[in-house]
Amino acid sequence: MLVLIHKECGGPAIDDSSIGEVCAIPIDRFPFHCFSCLEEIDDESEVRLSQEMGI
Repeated sequence: MLVLIHKECGGPAIDDSSIGEVCAIPIDRFPFHCFSCLEEIDDESEVRLSQEMGI
């Protein structure tokens, strides 16, 4: 599963269910508040994609 990570806090930037298995950052949703720290994320430079392995 792909997870959008907020670079500043290191936590998930959005709820896991809203990104699913896509390979693109939802740029039409900027700005939005980080799911973990609630700080505003202005653009894609503040996030990174990470792949989590569900074992």
